[in-house]
Amino acid sequence: MDDLTQADAASLYGFSSSWASKWFNRLERLADEPFESFVYDEPREERPSELSDEEYDQFVEALHDSPEEAGLDAPAWSVPLARHYLLEEFDVEYCERHVRRLMSEAGLSWKTARPEFYKSDERAQEAWQEGFKKKRNDLDDEYTILTIDQTRQVLSTLIYAWFPEGERPSLPVTGAWENIKLLGAVSDGGETFFLPCAENFNSDTTIRLLDALQTEFGEQICVVLDNASYFTANAVQESVEDTLIELCYLPRGSAPVNPAEECWRQLDQELGNRLFETLDDLRGAALSALDRIEVPDVFTYLCL
Repeated sequence: MDDLTQADAASLYGFSSSWASKWFNRLERLADEPFESFVYDEPREERPSELSDEEYDQFVEALHDSPEEAGLDAPAWSVPLARHYLLEEFDVEYCERHVRRLMSEAGLSWKTARPEFYKSDERAQEAWQEGFKKKRNDLDDEYTILTIDQTRQVLSTLIYAWFPEGERPSLPVTGAWENIKLLGAVSDGGETFFLPCAENFNSDTTIRLLDALQTEFGEQICVVLDNASYFTANAVQESVEDTLIELCYLPRGSAPVNPAEECWRQLDQELGNRLFETLDDLRGAALSALDRIEVPDVFTYLCL
């Protein structure tokens, strides 16, 4: 099979590209030797050939915890990471194929991870809701209540890694991939307002959003928003000082209290099983989907 490439060999035998590269180099280096003399790994001196029963149990236990618990700087297990752990912890070296088999036997499987958000504080949310009811009663009847939020829709492959079977894995959100950025608002009158952003969220985009909301809903607006740094920035606070804009900040981790989050949930539901080749395709599909969402009732969320 002289024409077989490294990538083809790796795919054919189910190994990594690095495995194929190592063997191709070995074959080239020892091309004049009898084939049978170098197709096997040489014995490893002073290194155990396999895990003991006790070490295997320890390995399985480690796999069911985060790699960080084992002192590794990674959010989830991969085959190379598990292989590295075996070598460092037990001085046992297995090929990636065998490590993959061990991970499957340990009850892990290859699956996608969903983003992990901050845990909510229900007591803080309830206290905020009580305070908001009082603030709402003190506002002029001409005020429009608006809740705003932000989202990123990512154009990328899903995150795959090895996780215990039967679990719904999650990993921290990252902004490393190509994405479209949206700011959105829901009014107490059942209206919505969505604003695509070309740049990353910052205090300037927040100020422009507040200005756009006044143009859309009138000067007297009470805006409910989270504690993102671009919402709480000093520049934002100063921009509303001499206006009729009231800002009400939700407690940290209060996504369930913000009705704008329901818009993003419906958007994710519509786009979740679709693939897009370009950001323009994704942007067009997202804005079209947002025109069709069922608008949540603001006070169902803010005044439970």
